[in-house]
Amino acid sequence: MFETTGKTFFEALKAAAEKRLGQEHPCCRAIAEAALHPEAAAVRAAQAALNGLPKEVLVAIMADAHKALREDPSAILGAWGGVASRH
Repeated sequence: MFETTGKTFFEALKAAAEKRLGQEHPCCRAIAEAALHPEAAAVRAAQAALNGLPKEVLVAIMADAHKALREDPSAILGAWGGVASRH
């Protein structure tokens, strides 16, 4: 489940960063790698790239990613897979 959830999060983060920085920005490339391969090294590289951004840009990107995930709960619920509702 963590791998699926990590990919979902990094895909939302990637879209938000590309919107603000452009697809070729080094930070976007690091996030894209974490979205494809959410292993520890790629996640650390994405985190370092994000931490290198000006604070106001980082906050805006995180807000955009959070909004995208919040508005599409199926993205998170889909990561649970195979769990039927008991209600």
